[in-house]
Amino acid sequence: MKSVRPPIHIPDEPLTFPLRQAAERFPNKVAVVEPEAEGREWTYERLEELSSALAASLVALGMRPGDRVALWLKNSIEYILSFYGILKAGGVVVPVSAHYGEREVSHQLEVTSAKGVITSEDRLAQAPRPERTGVKFQVVVQKDGPPPAGMVSFCKLLEGSERLDRSRGIDPRSALAVLPFSSGTTGLPKGVMLTHANLVSNLQQVLQAHQARPEDIFLNQLPFFHIYGMTVLMGASIMACATQVIASRFRPMEEFLDLFERHRPTLFFTVPLILQEFTHHTRVPGMDWSFLRYINTGGAPLAPDLQERFTQLTGVPVIQGYGLTESSPTTHTNPLDRIKIGSIGTPVSLTEHRIVDPATLEDVLIGEIGELWIKGPQIMQGYFNDERSTAGTLIDGWLRTGDLGREDEDGYVYIVDRLKELIKCKGFQVAPAELEHVLMGHPDIRDAAVIGEPHPEMGEAPVAYVVLKEEGTLSPEQIIEYAASGMAKYKKLNRVIFAEAIPRSPSGKILRRVLKEDHA
Repeated sequence: MKSVRPPIHIPDEPLTFPLRQAAERFPNKVAVVEPEAEGREWTYERLEELSSALAASLVALGMRPGDRVALWLKNSIEYILSFYGILKAGGVVVPVSAHYGEREVSHQLEVTSAKGVITSEDRLAQAPRPERTGVKFQVVVQKDGPPPAGMVSFCKLLEGSERLDRSRGIDPRSALAVLPFSSGTTGLPKGVMLTHANLVSNLQQVLQAHQARPEDIFLNQLPFFHIYGMTVLMGASIMACATQVIASRFRPMEEFLDLFERHRPTLFFTVPLILQEFTHHTRVPGMDWSFLRYINTGGAPLAPDLQERFTQLTGVPVIQGYGLTESSPTTHTNPLDRIKIGSIGTPVSLTEHRIVDPATLEDVLIGEIGELWIKGPQIMQGYFNDERSTAGTLIDGWLRTGDLGREDEDGYVYIVDRLKELIKCKGFQVAPAELEHVLMGHPDIRDAAVIGEPHPEMGEAPVAYVVLKEEGTLSPEQIIEYAASGMAKYKKLNRVIFAEAIPRSPSGKILRRVLKEDHA
């Protein structure tokens, strides 16, 4: 099915264009508000100037066009300036999760051959050694005092008088802008190659679908290192010339709810977990929600009863959208005037989908279940240095999502299950293969397999089946602690089950289906 939304014009511009345009149209308008930094405010003109100054300083540190630079920060003005500064220096942003530990950060830096890292002082204890990863410079955001030995102060890089924007004049269709990581349908996380054109296209698609405008106020809490937060929150706010109030957390819930009353946002893009927390909070039903036009959820399936319950409590409509890192991310969302409960909606502009039988690769009939395939200008170029994975995911321009869904007679899609083996924990993707790789590194573990089990708070939680060597005497607690070392907290094993053997196919592939059936 092709999108029924009006075709949009995609400007032949780099990803820095939205900020430059906003600074030209609304130079003195407040672009960013930082409640966690005593309410600091930043105008569009200031964002444009400082990001250009940062670009000049990064080039002075040795950045060349096409160099990858890792961005390892929580939501902050420093994140936004760094994002656009790297692009203006001609570089490629490598977003790194603020939850990551040394192992995971090292993997991304090594795979991308990152030239530099921009991070904060609270991350330094988890930072890998430069000699291990090959990075040439490290920039640190700190409160005061000189930077640690061998590092450069972020604030100093903003003080120069030079201004630079190498992104102007590039070919947006071929130049990479961002290299986020995704586990795809299987395996370890892989770099997703997104061009300037991919992301500018998706920003335009998001603006049309969500009717974002300069008068809007976004409350942006989802992490900018995630593709959803990067594009739909941070990027779309700037593309719309709107104001964004940025937060790095949603707990304590009382303080987060205070932001709604103080700043009265008109748009809020979130995940089902936070919506569920709202419905359980006693303060929510008595609050004034009239300023909020609607709430959009993504990142994980939204339960229909939760979708309806929040609207009953507040009067605010809730819509569900859909996307992947590989699609920049948005491909589907509900039309604001025709919301269907439980559906991810219809394709955004210039986008089409198919529902395909995974066995025959033929389209199924309306109402039948198959794998969701997507085509559009926002679809990635492929996986970085991984032609095999790319070939299995992109077929004649179509992106295989790995998600099973059905389409109704109006073209609305309903996701019913996943082909892929990923575990969705708190809205984040946990790759079983990654945890299995860690477990197999223990000298007392012979074999291991990881699956997800339903969890009331996390959605799903990882569970490990472990086969010990004959002489092994590990306890479940020791295994959980070992696997958690140097990893993000949401990847922590919830349970360990000892087994005599891991079921595998003749080719050696773990038969997770068998484990899940035994686990049920």
